[in-house]
Amino acid sequence: MNGIAENTGAPRVDHIRWVGRLWNEKRALIVGLFLLTLLSSAVAVTYPYLSKRLLDMIQALVEKPGDTDPMRQVDRLLMVFVAVGLGGLVASLFPGIRGVTNSIFEHDIRDKYFRKVLGKDHAFFAEFSSGDIVTRLTDDLYDFPKLSWFLCSGIFRAIESISKVAFCLGAMFLLDWRLTLFSLVPLPLMIALFYITQDRIYDTFEKNQQAISAINTRLEMSFSGVRIIKAYACEDKYERFFSEVLSTRWTTEMAVARLEIVLHLIYQYIDYVAQVGIVFAGGIMAVKGSISIGTFYAFYTYLSMLIYPILDIPQLFVSGKRAFVNIDRLEELAAFPEPAIPSRPVSVAAIEAVDLDGVSFGYGDRPGDALSGISMKIRRGERIGVIGPVGAGKSTLVKILLGVLPPREGTVRVNGIDLREADLQSYRARLGYVPQEALLFSGTLRENVDFGSDAPGDALFSSAVETAQLHDELASFSDGEKTVVGQRGVSLSGGQKQRMAIARAVARQPQLLLFDDITASLDASNEERLMRRLDEMNEELTFVIVSHRLSTLQYVDKVLYLEDGKARGFGTHEELLELPWYRTFIEEHMGRRSDAPATN
Repeated sequence: MNGIAENTGAPRVDHIRWVGRLWNEKRALIVGLFLLTLLSSAVAVTYPYLSKRLLDMIQALVEKPGDTDPMRQVDRLLMVFVAVGLGGLVASLFPGIRGVTNSIFEHDIRDKYFRKVLGKDHAFFAEFSSGDIVTRLTDDLYDFPKLSWFLCSGIFRAIESISKVAFCLGAMFLLDWRLTLFSLVPLPLMIALFYITQDRIYDTFEKNQQAISAINTRLEMSFSGVRIIKAYACEDKYERFFSEVLSTRWTTEMAVARLEIVLHLIYQYIDYVAQVGIVFAGGIMAVKGSISIGTFYAFYTYLSMLIYPILDIPQLFVSGKRAFVNIDRLEELAAFPEPAIPSRPVSVAAIEAVDLDGVSFGYGDRPGDALSGISMKIRRGERIGVIGPVGAGKSTLVKILLGVLPPREGTVRVNGIDLREADLQSYRARLGYVPQEALLFSGTLRENVDFGSDAPGDALFSSAVETAQLHDELASFSDGEKTVVGQRGVSLSGGQKQRMAIARAVARQPQLLLFDDITASLDASNEERLMRRLDEMNEELTFVIVSHRLSTLQYVDKVLYLEDGKARGFGTHEELLELPWYRTFIEEHMGRRSDAPATN
């Protein structure tokens, strides 16, 4: 149990130091638990010794009546029994406190690593699936015999067992050193067995956790895509698809169960064989008179008390190996490179200008660049339309403006500040974003709209809902603004979800709005009212809107035309119509011919 991760795919972790750091944060609680553990063990070990004194006293009275005053000794023993009983009452709090501490560790670890996950960028979420991340932050931590249980109950159960064994052996040594040596025979065998099997234990538990992650990933995929599965009548196909990972999970769970059963039986029978030998030897000594009946009774009781602690001590190593797998999986999340953070980030005040200079970006798992050499200037109050064929890089451009995707080459500047040197929190606090695929949270309509607002209120909520053309539909819902939208907004139509996302963005009172093809969910009249409302709210509002609808171009000042990740034109719609490729795109993809003059 060297505490170092042996999985080459994960970062090397000193597990003992990792646990030590966590314990150090709860030092007072750990010290209290340690003292309660010792008290609990001491109380348990005291009872057989008191019983031994009582039996020896009775034996002495039978053999030599009248030599001593029995009531004085009985009173003295009774007071000791009462004192030990009070100590036992205090020690009885130990399991409850241990359970609460498990929950505290679970909460703190989940919160710590969830914050780390929030700090990652797009590359992290491309590497780890949602189901895998959820498994590592839930199943890997929760309850017996996972990490949070091991950090308190697992370790302190072992400490209790070790202290009980130590106290018992100490008392037994005082009673008879020869029989005590018999009790130590199983320990070297158990330690040797653990060292022989430790690698297999780690590998078995790791494969099982990977199988659990695979199942949660498939579950997340199936629930997210349930409409597609049903629309294509692929329930049977997906069931077979899901059965494959279930089969793998079954195999790994059975491997874990077999390993635990075999180890438990081996440990148990090693101890039972030693117990039979000790009882036999002790019985002969009592018959010969080498030890008293009280001593034999106490020794037998101590021996019975040793069985489960001795069996429990090896479980520390087994559960420790399982917990080390959980630690390695958490540290694998934490060790994934985070986006560079400037040592002295510059706060972004009111957004006056956003400039892109030679910006290129590529996704690591795809050939070529999604964007290449993009340069453009956006000034306060300007409306910029972004159009182009499917796969031209429009959504990637919006995410670069959000600061979510860092350019591989080139620079994004806000008010002349390189975005890599800027305080992204202060910048994003001034943005509103409506993604191409609207994502709502499991909550009420009001909670979703208020989500991004620093100072939510009734007036702001009503204004945002009106701007998004949702006011009449909101009134038609039975619970109004308190209507629960369900997971990912499953109870709403696609258009309603998109307009909810617009309302959420507007409620932030942004200075720069980024719309990623949101007009697909709005008819022409709703789109017109939306644009008019945005003008009424703030004439100096800047927005960038990705669209496939020609009518949207009448609301923008400039158009950026993208093709194959390159900017093939940036200017007014009328200026770009002079470009043959732009005019061709307008005619082919917007469903009507432009009124551009004929070219020779």
